[in-house]
Amino acid sequence: MDLELIEGVGRIILSLTRDELLLIAGAVNEAIEAVDDWEFATRLGVDKEAARTMRAELRRVVSDLPPDGH
Repeated sequence: MDLELIEGVGRIILSLTRDELLLIAGAVNEAIEAVDDWEFATRLGVDKEAARTMRAELRRVVSDLPPDGH
């Protein structure tokens, strides 16, 4: 995994392997499913709707990946 900070824009670029991306996508999904709404923001630092938005974006990125091994 590599990280690049874009100064003045507030953006971070992560370079991930396929497995790392799938791990992050799975972890976000698991957090949404396992943590109750009332404690989600306290435990994860973001509201559940923001996590759902990120999950949808991760699903889109994963679905756009070429087949494994290509």
